[in-house]
Parts: sequence; C-alpha cells; structure tokens
Amino acid sequence: MAAGPHVFDVAPGGFEQQVIAASAERPVVVDFWAEWCAPCRALGPVLERVVGSYEGRAALARVNVDEDPQTAARYGVQGIPAVKVFRDGRIAGEFMGALPEPEVRRILGAVLPSATDELVSEGDRLMEEGRLEDAERCYEQALEGDGGHTGAMLRLATLAVERGEQERARELLTRIEEDAPEHKAALGLLARIEFGETAERVGGRSACQARLAERPDDLDARYELACCLAAEGDYEGALEQFLQVLAADRHYHDQAPKDAMLRIFSLVGSRSDLADRYRRQLAGVLY
Repeated sequence: MAAGPHVFDVAPGGFEQQVIAASAERPVVVDFWAEWCAPCRALGPVLERVVGSYEGRAALARVNVDEDPQTAARYGVQGIPAVKVFRDGRIAGEFMGALPEPEVRRILGAVLPSATDELVSEGDRLMEEGRLEDAERCYEQALEGDGGHTGAMLRLATLAVERGEQERARELLTRIEEDAPEHKAALGLLARIEFGETAERVGGRSACQARLAERPDDLDARYELACCLAAEGDYEGALEQFLQVLAADRHYHDQAPKDAMLRIFSLVGSRSDLADRYRRQLAGVLY
C-alpha cells in the first residue's frame, strides 16, 4: 500500500498524536496488521480504496502489531486483521477479518462522514459565524444529495421557524422518523410551532393574564397562558402553569397539559435540571 496524506504508518509511540489527537479533526481508520498475515495483505488494498473514496474526510492509519504490540494490546487486538475507527479520541466502530469490499464499505459507511454530512457540518460552521443564508444553502445542498438526511431537515426546519415559515418547518419535521437521532429535537420544534399558533389564536400572554385576573379558576385561560409562555421561551413559567391545570383537573382535555410538559422537556433537554424537577412534580400530581 502506498503512503500518502490520508494513508500512513504509525510508528511505535506515535499512536496518541497520529490517531487519537488527529481523530478530533477527522475519523481515523486503524488497520492492525502484520507482514506475515495473508488476510491482512488482502484487506489492506480494500481499506485503502474505501477510505480513499472519502477524499480526505477520513484517514487510514496502519499499525504493525509486531513492531508495536503494546498499542495492539492496549486496544484489545487479539487477532488480525483488526480494524478500529476512531472519532474524537474514541472507538466509533470496528470489525475483524478480511471482509469483502461491499461489507467493509457498509461498516465504515455507518461511522464515516458522507459528503452530505460534510455539507451539514459546513452549514453549522457558517451558522456560528452568523452567515444564515450561506448555511441554508449548505443544508439545501445536503438534502438534495440525500433526501433522507434528517440532520439537514432539522436545521432547515429551525431556520424556517425563525422566519415564521411554520408550514415549511412542519413539512420538514414530519418527515423525520421515530428512529432518527433528531426525532426528539423535531418533536420539540413542532411543539414550539404549536405553542406559537395557540398564543396567536388566544391573543397572547396579556389577554390570558387578564382573563385569569377576572376568573382565577378558568383552566382554559391558565392552559392558554402556559402555551403563550412556552411560545415566548419562558419554559419554567409554562411548566408551572401546566402543572397547576393538572393539579386542578388531572383529566383536563385528555391530559393535554401533561403532553405539553413532555414536549417542553424535549425542548429544554430531557435530562436537564428543569425537566427533572418538573418531571418529579408531574409524577406527584398524576400518581
């Protein structure tokens, strides 16, 4: 195998710098091999072709286990060829044996960044710089290249919500299926849209507060006030109002306040301190 900028040998003592540190910039596929190993010699060119097809978005590092048995032992290599993929300093995927090229592509494809992944990452960088239109173009290109890229869908939907394009956002979000990593975030964004629509329909926070001042026991007004608070991003205030509705009537509108609270938990982070605190209070009211 020919060495190059994306394919290189790791000398003893160089693993930490060449692989672990480097994997923070791009994934590094590590091939543990030896000269005498015939399956290793068969797998080597396959790995070079597959990793090379990522055009620099990943690197291939070769560790000769005879020359560096300590590194092989540290990562639990008991047979060769053994392949481990490092991302951000950790093993993200691995396999053993001289597998056929289609199988190697399938395994590595699950953990290595595609061209569309790179477009989304570039869009994220542009977002951080405040270049929203350029970022949106990257997300659109990613979705054109992979119509099922849920990361691009979620980001485009977020931008649509910020512009008030609720229907466009809803169309994108409802395409994100339950098994996608972005599904919970999509549910949270859909909740933002629904809270905003309710707030607009009832006339906003002030109108609901005025109704409550006149009729403190008006659960509809309290529920709608909670939606207005959530639409404004006052999630703690919204959770408190939803909880008060449930405390007064546990079956209010088929427990709609409970569903709203669960959506807010998705928005603030399901394991955040706020979500944990109100999850306990919710359980106390319902059970």
